[in-house]
Amino acid sequence: MKNYETKRLETERLIIDKGTSDACKKIYEYDLTKCTGVDGRNELVKCKKEIDFIGDDPDSYYKECENDRLFDWYIFLKTTNEPVANIIADRENEEEKSIEVSYNTHPKYWGNGYVPEALKEISNYLKSLGYKKIVVHFYEENEKSKRVCEKLGFKFEKKELKYFKPSDKYINDYEYILYL
Repeated sequence: MKNYETKRLETERLIIDKGTSDACKKIYEYDLTKCTGVDGRNELVKCKKEIDFIGDDPDSYYKECENDRLFDWYIFLKTTNEPVANIIADRENEEEKSIEVSYNTHPKYWGNGYVPEALKEISNYLKSLGYKKIVVHFYEENEKSKRVCEKLGFKFEKKELKYFKPSDKYINDYEYILYL
């Protein structure tokens, strides 16, 4: 069995590590379903209720992550220790030696290359654990996610209609794969 520890990683500009309750609340301060361009939704709206996946006991939260076979990294700027993004790796397929990655960036930090930089380091770590491919899904019109994938060498695999709950309709979901 793999060790599903969310291991601390670093790049020149970033600390990639376990998160805190405050970091989670900051990253998910805005309703990210309304501002990514998906289904024409480009409105920056704060969430009505705080989102906090981690809670008051980060050790218990990360133990649960390990038990659930997922990694949950928060991305912090080295210079200020501000949280800028969150990257989760889960939905492992042992047969294909693949894992799915999803990411969310606080809108204030869009366009700075933080997610590609962090995801490159995380990809190297996942490769060291024996994964052969990383899968990313994003909805049509989410150009920011598409640019992240293309910047890192992910290749388009397929598209299919999937239900997008915020709009209560089906829209195209794209799957991109990075072969390690």
